[in-house]
Amino acid sequence: MTTYGNLKPMDATKININGVENIFFTSVAINTHRGWVYLDLEPSKEFYKLLARGFKPTSHAKIKLDRRNRRAIFHLSLEKEVEIYRPENIVKPVDVNENSVATLYEAFTVILETDLAETTLGYSYRKESIQRRNGSGSRETRKAMEKLREGKKRDYRMKTASLIVRDALRTRGVIVVERISGEDIRVMIARHKNKQLRHRIYQSALKGELNTIIDKAREYGVPVLMVDPRNTSKICPIHKAVIEYGEDRIGICSKGGERWHREVVALISIYFKALEALYEGIAQKGFGVLSLDGSPVSLGSTANP
Repeated sequence: MTTYGNLKPMDATKININGVENIFFTSVAINTHRGWVYLDLEPSKEFYKLLARGFKPTSHAKIKLDRRNRRAIFHLSLEKEVEIYRPENIVKPVDVNENSVATLYEAFTVILETDLAETTLGYSYRKESIQRRNGSGSRETRKAMEKLREGKKRDYRMKTASLIVRDALRTRGVIVVERISGEDIRVMIARHKNKQLRHRIYQSALKGELNTIIDKAREYGVPVLMVDPRNTSKICPIHKAVIEYGEDRIGICSKGGERWHREVVALISIYFKALEALYEGIAQKGFGVLSLDGSPVSLGSTANP
């Protein structure tokens, strides 16, 4: 990639997106060994998204020549003034599963169906079919594999993470997730007998979704707290007794007889563990002074002394 010093922006125009006004140049002139070359700029969709979020172009730019497509690609630098994120007394628990992500919206449990595990298995079966039909190393197989882009999985993860992080940003909250190890995830997906399929689900549906949420939170400056995942969906929040589940995700408390949904139990447990960690100061560093209240969720008590 080459940096060009003799580059002149041309045709300045004002762009107003969501009330944010920016001055942008629609063309540039580059001084080359053959004289000045004039090029029109075609900003990408991502560029306009960044403008809508308050970013402004700087005077720095780099250019890369794409000889195959006979075009020049400009890499612009953008900057934005940011304020220090100061979370308030809102804790946003998130429970990641292989086919769904559960979280709290206000006082309600919301389950976002991602079907990532099913999508991952679908791609795996299609790849196996292509290899059986054309052979593992043939030219036809390589071409078919190139066309079989697994962008749908990434799209699911990004949209889910964006919804969670944006809501936490709106409420000035702290996102709380389970500190899940590789062994914990392998136990969760042990019912899949094929070792390769288990690995693909582990990488994409569970670890991939969790890392995407954390990365998106870092992008927006939202703090993420990790808590111990032990017994988050197994123990009744009221009686501290084991919840007995059937084939579905509905269980019954072995002591009180209440009916519980597995994701609801997990969110309440994660919520209380976050309150305990923040109140006792385990995660206090970087959060400032929080006045925490456990009442926003059902069965929630107070965390204030």
